[in-house]
Order: sequence, then C-alpha cells, then structure tokens
Amino acid sequence: MNSDDLLVLAWEDVFKGVRELAQKIYLSKYVADVIIGVFRNGWIVGRLLGDLLGVEEIGGIGIKFYRGIGETRERPLVISGPTINVRDQKVLLVDDVSDSGRTLQTAIDLVRLYGAKEIRTATLYIKKRTMLVPDYYNDSTDKWIVFPWEYGEIIREISMKRFGDLSLQSIKKTMDLLRINDEELMKIIYESSMIKLRRV
Repeated sequence: MNSDDLLVLAWEDVFKGVRELAQKIYLSKYVADVIIGVFRNGWIVGRLLGDLLGVEEIGGIGIKFYRGIGETRERPLVISGPTINVRDQKVLLVDDVSDSGRTLQTAIDLVRLYGAKEIRTATLYIKKRTMLVPDYYNDSTDKWIVFPWEYGEIIREISMKRFGDLSLQSIKKTMDLLRINDEELMKIIYESSMIKLRRV
C-alpha cells in the first residue's frame, strides 16, 4: 500500500463534509426523529450531523465487518442493536462510508426489525463498487479512507505490516507515508504502543 491508495482526512475535511451532508439532508426536507450511527466511525459522523440538524436523540448500532485495512469478515457481525428507541420513529442511519454496502444493509435491516417508521441513510463517502448507495452522500472514491479519529489505529497497523514493529522509526516512516506531520502524535502513538506491549 502506498500513499496513492489512501485518502487521509483531517478534522477540517470531515467537518466540511458533514456540513455539506447536513445541507443535502436539510434541503431534502427530511426531518429525522433520531439519528443512529454505526459504531464506531458512523457514530462520530452521526453526532456531528445531529448537532448541525438539531436532532437531539442520537444513538448507535454495533456492527463489525472490517478486521483491518481491506480485510473483511465473511459477513457483517452484529454486536448490538440500537442504543435508543427507534420504534415508530423517522431514523437517519449514518456511517462514514458505504464500501461494499453490506454493513449499511445490515444496519437498515436491524433498525427496520426494531420498528422504525422510516429510514434514510447518509454517509460521507461511497466506494464506486458499493451495492448500496445511501440517500445522502458527498463523494465517491476507491481509495482507503483514513479518518482523523483512527490515525493511531491505522499508523499502528501499517507500521506492523510494512516494518514488523512499532518502533519510533517505523511509526515516523508510516506517518510520512500518510503525510501526517505531527511530532506530538507520533510520540503518543509510540508511548501508548509500548505501554500496551509491556502489559502482554
């Protein structure tokens, strides 16, 4: 994997995307009673959307499909149902990206099972190969998207795959690959990795 295969987003990029997504939802005149974000990434996007759209009831739904960069399970694994009541509610179901569309479809099926009156879907991105295009999205890409709330996770994974360790040098090389220039972040990732390794 090289930097051309990645779309690395900063917080400013995410907020700009959420703002654009909120505008599309607002202009469609869809007023959700609740927002359900797919844990983990979709919940963050959902929380930001809820703030901009004035939706106070924000919950999550636990579904895992990815094991790592580009590595999926055989099928999405449901960890938990909606954390708030969706029965007879208009739901905005949010995730970060509709990649294959399988996670989003699983979430739709589950929220429907819990009695939602109406469901619309929103993601910041879709992959060009997705089987499920959400009602609202901003852009499409075939790159692996790195969100700012997962820098540490991605840096650790790439460092281990490329260099076989979590040394300061490996973390620095990975951050250079990702074009993330943040000395303090590099130290935090390194130190926290060392603490975790000492516990094992």
